[in-house]
Amino acid sequence: MSTLDTLLNRNSHPRLTGPGPDATQLQMILQAASRAPDHGRLRPWRFVVIAGERRLSLGECFRESLALKGVVDEAQLEKAVKAPLRAPLLVAGLLHPVEHEKISRDEQGHAVAAALHAAQLAADALGFGCVWRTGGYATDPHVVEALGGDPGDQVIGFLYIGTREGPSKLLVEEPLESLVSYF
Repeated sequence: MSTLDTLLNRNSHPRLTGPGPDATQLQMILQAASRAPDHGRLRPWRFVVIAGERRLSLGECFRESLALKGVVDEAQLEKAVKAPLRAPLLVAGLLHPVEHEKISRDEQGHAVAAALHAAQLAADALGFGCVWRTGGYATDPHVVEALGGDPGDQVIGFLYIGTREGPSKLLVEEPLESLVSYF
């Protein structure tokens, strides 16, 4: 698939199964992520790969996160435990901000988002499906710490990667005129 085809046809695919990327494919996905635009070459990103049984550990961490917030509904807690099992591999993209007089935390967060998008495009180009998830876990200090992040870090996104299961959802093409203006 050409680069342009990948860009024009990218689509989130939330129903994922095994196999996920092998070690060589994962290396390519992470290398693509590291090539994202990054003002000042600060490298404000940290990637945490979660696969195999470690997905269960992340699910338990999600459950603990909800419990710490006072959630007692067993269905919600069980859903949290199962969330990381939706794909064989997850990549958490953390913002690890670097103090800089000209490059704000927000701009560094945008760089991490661009890196995750590059990883998603690389996974798609390799034939895998992906879905990017955030939610309350992304900013929860308990989750960030469990992932090895420092205080002040945050998860910009959890990229779920695997083999597509079932048909892709159809994306409605929006006319560019409704999204673009010229100055």
